[in-house]
Amino acid sequence: MDSRAQTPQDFAVGVSVLLVTIIGVLAFVQDSAVGVYESPDVQRNQPIADRAATYLVENHSVEGTRNLIRYNTSGGINESLNNDIAKHGGTLGDLKSSAGLDTATQRRTNATLNVSVVNASSLKAGTRDPAVDDHDQRLAWGPDVADRDNVATASRVVKLTNATGQCDPVCWLVVRVW
Repeated sequence: MDSRAQTPQDFAVGVSVLLVTIIGVLAFVQDSAVGVYESPDVQRNQPIADRAATYLVENHSVEGTRNLIRYNTSGGINESLNNDIAKHGGTLGDLKSSAGLDTATQRRTNATLNVSVVNASSLKAGTRDPAVDDHDQRLAWGPDVADRDNVATASRVVKLTNATGQCDPVCWLVVRVW
């Protein structure tokens, strides 16, 4: 008859297996751990932010490149978003329409968008201030997002063509939705 009791090694192995199992479940069940703490507005608007960011990158990228955005050229992101704001009185109505985001229903409201290009040096400094081009124009379009709560955000790493020093080494294209 074996009179051996539980040893510290047995306990350590058992606890390790339990912790790995719990962490695995939380990692593979999407949004289970933190999703309950997010605002319903953020949860509802996150897919809108992701779709708008993807649309901008796909439709303004230089042909045959990844995430190299046409900036200050004909049909570039700067011209497109500036025309959109001028046409719709400060909002990005054409972007919402082209990206398929203008569907307001009882469950989904008509979202407000803000798009900005943030330089890597701003991110390193801990801010998300928009970059400034060589004409002292802020690379931000749409209503100001300051002092807003429950803002969904989607970011894409990009570089800009025809821009001098804004994206050294890279920028982030940031879409905010509320």
